[in-house]
Amino acid sequence: MGRVKSFIELTKPRLSAMAVFSGSAGYVMARDPNMSFSMQNYLGLLWLTLGLSFVGAASNIVNQAVEHKLDKKMDRTADRPIPSGRVQMGEALFFGHICLAIGLYILFHFFRPEVGYLALFTYVTYVFMYTPMKTKTALNTIAGAFPGAFPILTGWVANSNNDFHTLPQTEWWGFFPFAIVFVWQLPHFFSIAWIYKEDYQRAGYKMMSLYDETGKQAVILIFVGTLGLMAVSLMPYMYKMSNGWYFLSACILNAGFLCSSVLLLINRERFMKQYFYASIIYLPLIVLALIFFPLTTTP
Repeated sequence: MGRVKSFIELTKPRLSAMAVFSGSAGYVMARDPNMSFSMQNYLGLLWLTLGLSFVGAASNIVNQAVEHKLDKKMDRTADRPIPSGRVQMGEALFFGHICLAIGLYILFHFFRPEVGYLALFTYVTYVFMYTPMKTKTALNTIAGAFPGAFPILTGWVANSNNDFHTLPQTEWWGFFPFAIVFVWQLPHFFSIAWIYKEDYQRAGYKMMSLYDETGKQAVILIFVGTLGLMAVSLMPYMYKMSNGWYFLSACILNAGFLCSSVLLLINRERFMKQYFYASIIYLPLIVLALIFFPLTTTP
């Protein structure tokens, strides 16, 4: 059982669950808001969840296999299955590629090809672009935001092949939730980089915090990122994807999130973790608002 537990741990269940939630949310958002969810939609959601779960697991497993030497240098990652010796790197790579094959098979088999290609592109950008960039440039956070945001777009594409999304006004709506998740990641990961700056420095990761002794740069980036997120979050309402209840929800969430970023200007040492936790609360709530408050009349 110990070995099984180690292999499950390699998949990073909580991180994979976030990607699956994002993809599933995109799928539900893409429904025709004037029609009820059919049994076919529920089955599609099930297959999408399974496919994205396997692809997400593969990304996390291979990422850990590639970074296991660096993980050994950081306190918070030293006990992961590979650096701790509970799983060999070759075993992890084999397991990761099996998961990738299963996930892609499901997505290509049950959905149109674009869905499988988006999932594959997510895997490739995460493992072969973002992962090596972490030790080479502080721009890795921006690069990593792409594979982090692709699942919600993948879910949207999986369920947007209907008459409602052939309308000129609606065919680009899927990029609004993608943009929200993309921009959200920037201040979120800037806060993580500051909180764990010593760990990242010890492992040789080129995070923004490496060049920011005082934390002022981190606070500025987080504050600007938060303002950008506020603007992007209002796009679904502005372009008639969501209704007034979404607008009200977004305003309330944005006000709370902005307050948490303002507190950083007062005392970054004290409030950085609070901002991090606020970001974790913000994303699922804004996504749920997108799901529950669509504009139900045809634009």
